[in-house]
Amino acid sequence: MKMILNVVKWNLTLGKEPQNFLGAKWIVKILERVSVSKKRLWALRFVSMSPHYFITELPEYRQMSNEAVLEASYQSVKESRINICNNLLRKHLETHFTVLDYGCGPGIFAKEISKFVDRVYAVDISSGAIACAKILNGADNIEYLPANSEGLKAIQDDSVDVIFSFAVAQHLKDEVLEIVLKNCHQKLKKDGKLLLHIQLPNELWKSHEDCASDSTMKGKIKYIYDLHCFGRTAERYFEIADLHGFQKFKLEEIKGFDAKYDEELKSQRLLIAYKKG
Repeated sequence: MKMILNVVKWNLTLGKEPQNFLGAKWIVKILERVSVSKKRLWALRFVSMSPHYFITELPEYRQMSNEAVLEASYQSVKESRINICNNLLRKHLETHFTVLDYGCGPGIFAKEISKFVDRVYAVDISSGAIACAKILNGADNIEYLPANSEGLKAIQDDSVDVIFSFAVAQHLKDEVLEIVLKNCHQKLKKDGKLLLHIQLPNELWKSHEDCASDSTMKGKIKYIYDLHCFGRTAERYFEIADLHGFQKFKLEEIKGFDAKYDEELKSQRLLIAYKKG
């Protein structure tokens, strides 16, 4: 029953492109029309309708109001993102940098990064996610843009110092990942840095071929709705990135966070690469 309800919810919010949760036009229209005092609440409601951002069904939430659950779940995600920023990303940043957050979702990373750099561009395929990000995580030095040809035109080629992308690459098929890397190469300065969060294969994170051949109901639904969780070898990431103009590859372990995530993080890495001259 829960899976059926989720499918109905996802269908209501989907845009036309794969992975475009919260891409339905009515989401932006509602956010434009609700009163200023209600915009944050409605943004949180919409973000919670995506399968990617919030976990709202924890035991400790059972006695809380719906509004309190949304705030608590949002703050939990925000704290984890701030932790990631402090432990993984900040050492790659300088105050004069222009940074691009590729696949920004509701903008938590973009907002945190904006405190330490000159300018942040944040792009996402979902118009609803962008609208929510502007409400929840706006700042004077952040520009939220759609991750399409029109939105990317607003970012000058060869102008970005660092591009980071978190919890995105592992959900993309090879052909979509190649488009993302091509765009990143186009926007980065010579010797600009790419920070790509990746998932290596394990018993949970399967290859594209394994996901496509999963005949279980859950597997079929995940594949139909582009809820893939692909594991790729480091060598495969290097191969694709090299093909699209990157070099000097390095993998950094993701550790030093909340102990309850240690096992999950063992097979995750931050891939660091540089644009070829």
